[in-house]
Amino acid sequence: MEIESIHSELDRQLAFVIDDEAGIRQLVTTTLAERGYKTESFVTAKDALVAFGCNHPAVIFLDVALLQSDAIDVLIGLGAQKYGGIVNLMSGGRPELVEAVRRLGIRHGVTLAPSLNKPFGRAAIVQALAGIEPLLAVSPPLPAQA
Repeated sequence: MEIESIHSELDRQLAFVIDDEAGIRQLVTTTLAERGYKTESFVTAKDALVAFGCNHPAVIFLDVALLQSDAIDVLIGLGAQKYGGIVNLMSGGRPELVEAVRRLGIRHGVTLAPSLNKPFGRAAIVQALAGIEPLLAVSPPLPAQA
């Protein structure tokens, strides 16, 4: 499948939240819902990648360090599937680690927004979306579904 067709299959109203911390998942999904997004949340990279096979979210909020896997698994999987949306990394870890994960994502063809540093609040998520949403408007929207 070509990159353009993956990009056109994005569901502009769908966002994935992948984090093993329940509080972060809740904060991000609630904020996204307030902004009009449908959300799906996941604890593991494996579950998110399985769901990605059926749904193509426009936005993914991804924790760098997950319990049973990590962001690298997700970024490699998204790159292999030529994901056309935008990933926003979230981390409470060292900036060098976040930057290394970011570079890996870019090498795999994934578009990354600026990272969110934990702890963060609702305002930081809204600000991140303000930077992401104009990028999503560049490509044509999904066709209307009956």
